[in-house]
Amino acid sequence: MANGKDYNELLSGFEDRKTAPAPVKKENNVSQDKANLKGGVYFSNPPRAIDSQAQRAKAQPRRKGAARKINVDDGSKQKNALVRFFTSKGFKRFAIMVAVIAVVSTILCYVGIQCINDVLALNAEDTSVEVTVQEGMSDSEVLDILKEKDLIENKAFCKIFLTIFDVDGNYIPGVYTLNPKMGVEKMIATMKTDYTGGETITLTFPEGYTVEQIAEKLELNGVCTASSFITTLETVDFSSEYDFIASITDKEKRFHALEGYIFPDTYEFFVGENASSVVRRFLDNFDSKWTEEYQAQAEKLGMSVDEIVIIASMIQAEAASTDQMADISSVLHNRLNKPAAFPWLDMDSTKDYVTKAIVPALSNTVEDAEKLAGYESVYDTYSPSGCQGLPVGAIGNPGASAIHAALFPSDTNYYYFCHNTETGKVYYASSNSEHNRNKREAGLD
Repeated sequence: MANGKDYNELLSGFEDRKTAPAPVKKENNVSQDKANLKGGVYFSNPPRAIDSQAQRAKAQPRRKGAARKINVDDGSKQKNALVRFFTSKGFKRFAIMVAVIAVVSTILCYVGIQCINDVLALNAEDTSVEVTVQEGMSDSEVLDILKEKDLIENKAFCKIFLTIFDVDGNYIPGVYTLNPKMGVEKMIATMKTDYTGGETITLTFPEGYTVEQIAEKLELNGVCTASSFITTLETVDFSSEYDFIASITDKEKRFHALEGYIFPDTYEFFVGENASSVVRRFLDNFDSKWTEEYQAQAEKLGMSVDEIVIIASMIQAEAASTDQMADISSVLHNRLNKPAAFPWLDMDSTKDYVTKAIVPALSNTVEDAEKLAGYESVYDTYSPSGCQGLPVGAIGNPGASAIHAALFPSDTNYYYFCHNTETGKVYYASSNSEHNRNKREAGLD
């Protein structure tokens, strides 16, 4: 228990609290504060600090042109972002990839169009081209020629195509007139088959026609072009197919190596037939006409097939009718059997072959002038500057009657003959004096 002093002090403190003024309520403190501020503005709930930049901008008054400045800044940022994108490594790789894809696609499209065009010939030009095929050529070699002649565009694809869609048979040597519009399959088939099929035409070639005349008639009637026919004769070696051609000599000196063997007759051709096929028709016909009897007779005369054909071509050109052929043949054989007395045959027909067949086929160039001089020296039997004995080759294509007459001449002592140009009557002579009289009678002097 506390002592008395302590107790009294506690009691005194208690009393003091009782007499102290009561605490003022909060509401009254506000009023009291207002009184103490003496005119100042008092916020009972002060505003929060504005930290946001957007709020500060909103609180501040906008100046004219401020919005425009913000837009310009935003555009610059976008522009800078695009620049950074287009100059980035990622974009460069992407651009290169797109460019490569575009180039590859273009190349593939171009190659694809070439391949389709080679097969279907959709956009091919309508131009005819001559192609020469030699014996034993392969697909690759033929395709090389077609590529060189611009008949196909993609050789590799065409080779694959031929491997898949093989056309049976070997290539037939010859000269072919091809067109890009045919397509590679038809071109190859054309060179592997003898005939084209389709429309046919019947043509008759008179005895004595030259190669040039026959070629012209073939072209006029749509069988084959004259140039392809002649080129076939000159470039294709038929000696492996026909023995009589193998015996021909001095081919390089002749105007047309196979002149004399294009047998004149009536033929049925296909329109648009291959030139090589056309040539073989003529040669096959000659081969069938040259019988074993003919061969035996030629050997009896000591002559080759070619020599008989040359004689027959002159008989064909000199005779006015078949009845005259055997006697004219006798004149030729008699003169050939006496070369010392008759070194020149003196046949007008050989001179005419040079002027009427060879000259028109040549141009006026210096080179052709030299060729003409060479042909005159081996064909013209009338001029002292020409050839002695038989000309180098036939001067036309003789018929069956002329060939027979060349093999079986009449037994005469004639060494000369001449014709009346109006009536065709023939005059024979054994001497030059008699021949001169005949010429006067025939109206030639």
